[in-house]
Formats: sequence, structure tokens, C-alpha cells
Amino acid sequence: MTKTQKKYEYLTKAIQLPDGTRKYFRAKTQKELDEKVMKAQILVNSGVDICSEETFGHFAQMWYDMYKKPYLRENSLIAIRNTLNHYILPVIGGYRLRDITPMHIQAIMAGLAIKSNSLQSKVLINLRSIFKVAAENGLIAKSPVSSMLKPGGKKTAEKETIPAEESRLLLERVKNHRARTFLLIALHTGMRRGEILALTWDNIDFTKKMIYVRQSALLGRDCKKTTVNDYLKTDAGKRNLPLSEELEAWLKQEKKTSHSKYVLAMQNHSPLTQSSYRSMWKLIERELPDTHITAHILRHTYITRLFEAGLDIKEIQYLAGHSTMDMTLKVYTHYDRRSREAKTAEKVREALRATA
Repeated sequence: MTKTQKKYEYLTKAIQLPDGTRKYFRAKTQKELDEKVMKAQILVNSGVDICSEETFGHFAQMWYDMYKKPYLRENSLIAIRNTLNHYILPVIGGYRLRDITPMHIQAIMAGLAIKSNSLQSKVLINLRSIFKVAAENGLIAKSPVSSMLKPGGKKTAEKETIPAEESRLLLERVKNHRARTFLLIALHTGMRRGEILALTWDNIDFTKKMIYVRQSALLGRDCKKTTVNDYLKTDAGKRNLPLSEELEAWLKQEKKTSHSKYVLAMQNHSPLTQSSYRSMWKLIERELPDTHITAHILRHTYITRLFEAGLDIKEIQYLAGHSTMDMTLKVYTHYDRRSREAKTAEKVREALRATA
């Protein structure tokens, strides 16, 4: 006995588009058809091209090429590409723009729940920008990214500094030449990680006792090679830094055995790769297991030492390569608060001693 397939009689209706063409809709029921037509008419009246098959992935590429690429530095562009390629496009890249709903955006953010607040903020900023441009160009009526959606995740902890005695202890314990070179440069110049990895011997003037910061390195993901370019984080990143006596002596000794133009290099004379950098960092962390250390904390420590030495804030802004004084003041505020806390605590103890 053969089964008979249920047949449907579809209802159809057309609406006229602004260019004079007609768009047809069909549905199984009159209610479904009316809903489709009404939704389409609302979109058309809002200026949306309901015939567009534009995907999010294709439009995001155009947005990047026309709205970002001509105006941003390479480092900023790389950050945008990473955000798109790793966290956004895998989820909605193949969807038509007009089919993406707030639920799709929520799915992206849910997948980032355990990620940092900083990363979630970057994802939301890019999504909002892309859909804003899509709406301006009549591809969607409204952005699916709710204005109420806020980044979650753990906020970046306030940068600490390494006390002078711990800095000295770390330098004494680390015997690996590559690791010790990185530590000395970071603690004695405050250079950013990328600036240290891009440092060449030509950028060091032993006669004038100066280091010229002119390049930055970008560590490639998934063991890809490190790229060195002239794009510093800010225009203020280009600066001349004084060599300390200890750093000068160490670098002179290292240069005698170096066969690469880079101060920190692989065996093939190229800049350190991501995996080599991680291996080096493990050696550093092992020496002070109870102290949280990052390259940025070393930089923060250098800036704090300058404040402790009484340097003028404009001098420190220049040496740190900060584009605005606000950035320098943030470090100073942190330093000043900790300094005041220590002084206040000692005053309280002294007052209690007098009472006793």
C-alpha cells in the first residue's frame, strides 16, 4: 500500500519595489502570506533592499576595506582582522545581512562568556560599526546589536609593579642569556614587548649611549613568523632612550657573540617567534613563581621608577612613548595612591606607638 503525499496549494502575492519591479511571496496560509508581505513592505518603506543577497562576510570585507583600511595603522588593522576572523565570521559570516537577528548576536557573545572584558568590547564595537554602515546603505532596517548589550568577562587587572629588590633578584636568578636580555631592556628602558623584539643592533648607539625606538614586531599566531615593521603603537612611540650603565655593559657583551641584526633572535637570525617567546617567558616566570610578571608589568615598573626618581611628568611621557599625558597620569595616580597608602600606614603605626 503506497503512502500518498500531502499536497499544498500555495498562495501568492506581489508587491511593487521602488525600481518598478515586482517581488513575489508565497505561503501555505493566508495569515502567513499576509505576515510576509507586511514585513517586506515595512522594510521597503524603510529603504531596505529586500532583494539583496549580501552576506555578512562579504559586507564585512567591504567595510574593512573602505571604512578602516585607509585610516588606521597596521597594528590596529591586524587587531580588527583577528577579531573578525576568530570570533565573528565563524558564527555569522555566511548569513545574509537581513537574516541576522539579535539572537545570532547573543550567540556570539555567549561564546565569549569566559573571555576578557577587553575582547568582548572589541567584538561589540566591530559588530555595531558594521551593522550601522549596513543600515546606512539600506541593506538592513535596524542593527541587530542591541544598545543594551554590554561586554561581560573579567576586566583587566590593575597593573602592579615589581619592587626594586624583586627586580634585582629576578635578574640575578635568570641565567638564560635571551631571557636576561629581555628583562634588562624592559626594566631599564620601559620598551613595549613588540619594540624589544624588533630592536636591532643598528638601533643602539653605544657612543651616545642611546637606544633608538623605530620599529615594532608582531608575533604571528599559530607559529607563523614574526613580522617587523615601522608602525609603532603611536606617533609618540618613536623616541630615544638613554642606556643605563648595566644595560650598556650587558648589550656590549651580547653583541660580540651575535650573528643576527636583531638583539633577540632565533638560530636562523630571524626575530623570535610566538613559541620561542613563550618558552623564554616560562624561564622568567619560573624564577619568581609567587610574583605575577608580564612584559607590560616590567614596563609599568620602569615608569614607576622614573616617578620615584622625581623626573618631570613630560619627561616620563616622552620616555614611555605615551601619546597623551592622560596615559602617563594613570600610572602616576596608581603610584601616588600606593605611595600614600604606605605613608599613611606608617603614620597610623607611629600614632599608635605614641598612644601606647
